[in-house]
Amino acid sequence: MPMPTRLPLVAALLFSVCGSALVAQATKAAPAVTSTTLLKTTATWNGAPLTYSKSGSPEIQSVVVEIPAGLATAWHLHPVNNIAYVLEGKLRLELENGTTKVFQAGESFAEVVNTWHRGSNLGEGPLRILVIYLGEVGTPTSAAQGSPSPERH
Repeated sequence: MPMPTRLPLVAALLFSVCGSALVAQATKAAPAVTSTTLLKTTATWNGAPLTYSKSGSPEIQSVVVEIPAGLATAWHLHPVNNIAYVLEGKLRLELENGTTKVFQAGESFAEVVNTWHRGSNLGEGPLRILVIYLGEVGTPTSAAQGSPSPERH
């Protein structure tokens, strides 16, 4: 094959190989968007059915709760629905009747409502929990045992 005829063929081959590499590189650089369901439930972690407020003043609040190693929260209750996701550590939830359940980092649950309970850090490091309260304007997200019961406004 004479040189002038080979040149376009070599150029086309080179373009084809480089183009494929660029497309492959672009595909690797653009990861796919994913969605991971953390929780889908109709009941709290102890099996009580979920109920919703019929308030005209809904309010959502997100909080990160941190419990140092070896410590526990006071006995408390939540007058509003909330969901939790353990960011770090190991959590033991305990009801007054002795029912317990343990959750670890990466696990999510629907918290009990209007039920006295406490949470303990079972790990050697910090316990961090993301809690999202689905409440009402003017209603506290929790009340400690011995304090006045939260009232709905």
